[in-house]
Amino acid sequence: MARRLLLLGSLLIPALAAAPLPDWYQRELPDAQFQARLVRDASEIQRLAGDRFDGEVIFVELKVLPLYGSSVNLERADFLIRARNNNDTSPAVTPDRIAGTAVLALGTEGRKSSGSVFADDPNAPIWPGAPGTGGRPRRLGGPPGVVGGGTSGEGRQTVEQREHSDDSVLGRLHAMELPLQAHEQPVSGYLYFEIPAKIKRKHLELSYDGPLGEFLVEFKRPD
Repeated sequence: MARRLLLLGSLLIPALAAAPLPDWYQRELPDAQFQARLVRDASEIQRLAGDRFDGEVIFVELKVLPLYGSSVNLERADFLIRARNNNDTSPAVTPDRIAGTAVLALGTEGRKSSGSVFADDPNAPIWPGAPGTGGRPRRLGGPPGVVGGGTSGEGRQTVEQREHSDDSVLGRLHAMELPLQAHEQPVSGYLYFEIPAKIKRKHLELSYDGPLGEFLVEFKRPD
């Protein structure tokens, strides 16, 4: 009897290990299999990207498996998030739209001074900014690269735009994003969507409409 129980246990363990997690949803099209998971927890977004984005951005983790030797072409425009309660929609957006194309560095110039300045390229984004607002700094003159400034007892405080590094928020988003374009091997990664914080995550659904076909995932609230 004990031997039979041990044998049964050895069969169950691999099966349990292979079972999909409750948060994952699977959809299969003729040429590819998709698994999708909505990242609901703001603390998980903070851990992954280093920023909560004021609760205005959500991540969807995807795993894509090409079938039968197919070449799978993935594009952001093929994926859409919709809120079922008010029909608001958001396409997948680039990491640059969320985090901007540069990061800000604080510094001190000289001794005590007064005033503030906004300069740099008029198309430079505000960091961290408010996702979806399209806000840009005003060009009022000042040292090149300086976005903002102020005063302190130790000197003039400046905020400068610099190219992002691999460990910046933008660098992390680029590294984690779902690989796009054509693939013949399994790929995985994240897509990013701008969703107002007031929209409850239990109302969201993901749709795919691309060259591979169509599918819909209704993300339900975990029990």
